[in-house]
Amino acid sequence: MDKTMDHITIGTMAKINGVSEQTLRLYDKMKLLQPSEINHETGYRYYNIKQCAQLDMIQYMKALGMNLVQIKECLDGKDIKKFRDILERQKENIEKQMLEMHYAKQAIERSIESYRRYEAAPEENTVILEYIPKRRIFCYDTKINCYSYGMDYYEHVLRSLKKNYVLHHLPMCYFCNVGSILRKEYFQKKELWATEVILFVEDDFNSEDGIEIIPEGMYLCTYCYGFNKEEESLKLLMDYITDHNYEVKGDCISEILIEFPTFNNYDRSAFFKLQVPVKQKKKKII
Repeated sequence: MDKTMDHITIGTMAKINGVSEQTLRLYDKMKLLQPSEINHETGYRYYNIKQCAQLDMIQYMKALGMNLVQIKECLDGKDIKKFRDILERQKENIEKQMLEMHYAKQAIERSIESYRRYEAAPEENTVILEYIPKRRIFCYDTKINCYSYGMDYYEHVLRSLKKNYVLHHLPMCYFCNVGSILRKEYFQKKELWATEVILFVEDDFNSEDGIEIIPEGMYLCTYCYGFNKEEESLKLLMDYITDHNYEVKGDCISEILIEFPTFNNYDRSAFFKLQVPVKQKKKKII
């Protein structure tokens, strides 16, 4: 055997193992992997080739997602069971992160689609009839009419919504499109009364309660800019239905397509799509 393999410099040890000298110094400081010899006159550190096995184990454990503290705990304890337990916890953490990333990807895709819809939207307060496919929403009843209060109330609702136990794992981008639902009975009476806020969720989002299906169908829709214009646009939509002989078939959804960046003040700015399912009433034959 080459005797020089018992006397490897830190630079060589780093090079043949594909790590940095800084990494080896950190491992030394943490007593994870210490040099087999230190020249106290020069301060040079030397390793034995056999120590590569321990370095491989450290790198392997890091690749499994373990941090250096956990690795040291396992190596110092020489406890295989503890190693397995840490891996079990790490597996759970990775699964949780994967779920969070999955929801984040879905929310980003929805946001991109919302921007496309915004760019293709008609002029503000133009009423159009369009087919909308089935959707799923999560409803959260605030018990307070959202049309009786201003933006301060809305901000409090968002804080409460983000703390909801069902939604706590969702990424922040989900909460930039919180809408509301005006139930059919109030819409038909032209009464602005809505206590429920909603989030659109994907098919794989699970909850024991709060989930509703918005059916497919033909919807009368109109668009508006800003929270302060929502009520005016809702009234316009209500009058349009009456004037054009439509029958309301379900609840009215106030969907925030996008929220614009807030630059010069604290107020939120958003682009709304108001939509209500309808069908044309048959004309009476005289």
